[in-house]
Parts: sequence; C-alpha cells; structure tokens
Amino acid sequence: MKPGQTQTLKISEQISSGFILKDDEGEKAFIQKIFADDSWEVGKDVDVFVYQEEGTLKATTEKANAEIGEFAVMTCVQSLPSGAFMDWGIIKDLFIPYKQQKSKVEEGKRYLVYVYTDAATGLVTGTTKFKRNPQYEDLPFKNGDKVSLIMMNESELGWNVVIDKKYIGLIYASDVFKKLYPLSEESGYIKTIREDGKIDVTLQPQGFENVDEFKQKIIDKLNDSFGLLYLSDKSTPEEIKDELQMSKKNFKKAIGSLYKDKIIEILDDRIRLL
Repeated sequence: MKPGQTQTLKISEQISSGFILKDDEGEKAFIQKIFADDSWEVGKDVDVFVYQEEGTLKATTEKANAEIGEFAVMTCVQSLPSGAFMDWGIIKDLFIPYKQQKSKVEEGKRYLVYVYTDAATGLVTGTTKFKRNPQYEDLPFKNGDKVSLIMMNESELGWNVVIDKKYIGLIYASDVFKKLYPLSEESGYIKTIREDGKIDVTLQPQGFENVDEFKQKIIDKLNDSFGLLYLSDKSTPEEIKDELQMSKKNFKKAIGSLYKDKIIEILDDRIRLL
C-alpha cells in the first residue's frame, strides 16, 4: 500500500463504522462509512486516497491537493513549535516539521508545499524547502506543450514556477507580459528543455501556428474599444505589453494575419475593425 497516493483497493469487510480495504498483498486500510456510497459491497474495487493516522493506514474518497512527489498551495490551520498542520484537501491535515520550514509557517497563511515520504520516519510529510531550478531527466514534455503553472517567486532572471504540480522551471523576464503574483495559477507552454535538464517556460504559445490565439485577443480588445485600438507596428514593445499582454513580435504576426483576412485596417498609429 502506498500512503500519500490515490490507488485502487478491494473492499474486504464491512463493519459498523465503515469498511476494511485491502491491496493485492493483503495490507489493510480503514475507511469511514461517510466516504462510501450505496454501491459499496465486499469484493468491489474502489479508488481511494490512503493516508496515515496514529500509526494506522486510513483511506478517503476525498481528493488531496497534492500527492507524494507533488506541489500544491496549502493553508496553515495550526502552527506549533514542533511544526505546522496544513489543509491539503482531505480529512487529515499534512504536517510540516519545523526543520522543513524555509521560514516559520504561520496560521491562516498560504504556502507552496511539496509532499514527500520522510526517509527516517516513513511518514508522509510536507516541506517548504525545495531546490530551485533542479535538473531533470526523461521529462514527459516536448517544446510547445501546454502546462499548468504555480507561480513561485520572482528572481533576477524572471519567475520560478511549478509545472504540472511536479517540476520546477523558469519564465524569463523577457517572456513576462502581464502582472504576476506568488502562488497564483497560470497556463503556460514549454519553451525549451535544456541539455542540462532545466525547463524554460513561457506564458504564450510560440510560433506562427499559434497566431489565432493572439488574433482573437486583439479582436476582443477592438470590440471592447468601439473598434479602434491605438496600437500599430510602430508602437513600442512596452505599449503593446501594457495594452494586450503580448510581445511585439506576436502582435505584428496577428495584425498581419487580420489585415490579410480583411478584418482590420492598419493605420499609422492605430488599427481599426472593419
């Protein structure tokens, strides 16, 4: 059985307070009846999340915000000298020992937490200490893939981000065209998987094949601005970034395509919806 993960277990016994579940090797976990439904019966396979409590294995049908090997933003529900308890989406809170806190975790505040199994205790544990820009092998991405992001922190190079809850990457400052905030969630795209195993990410799709997204954004802005937008290919990158949150390169691709399709007119200092 794998504490800290969702897995399929078999119902082996029903008791007054719930059900006993077993894995293929006969290891048992208990689940309260409040998490079961009327279809549960002995012999049925069920998908559950397994956690540890007071030396025993228990299960829930609730979905944890993060499983072993994943990051998530969690709120501290109790802070003690020995450590902090975090709400991670299930009935049991996740414990972060004091020594695993980058800075003291305070009750009521939100933190980025990584979930792992402590080698010394064997317990599922959280930490706010993690390596920035680590090197990876055999990544499940290719350039251009759309991914989910959690914003970590801003640095001299740009923004460190968590990719698909499992990997740490970087958005270079030159690829940031909107206001970003720590712990916020964004969509992004894999820009480069470097030879050293580090991951570069961008907030916008790359290449002309993705110009439709930028075209639609410009059309929406034109519709909101009574068909007139005081931007052109002579506008500065900063002006375009402030108004549309895109690069000048992508802006020029998009308005060129819109002009060719006879959707807009390009004037010296503005574009107009036809």
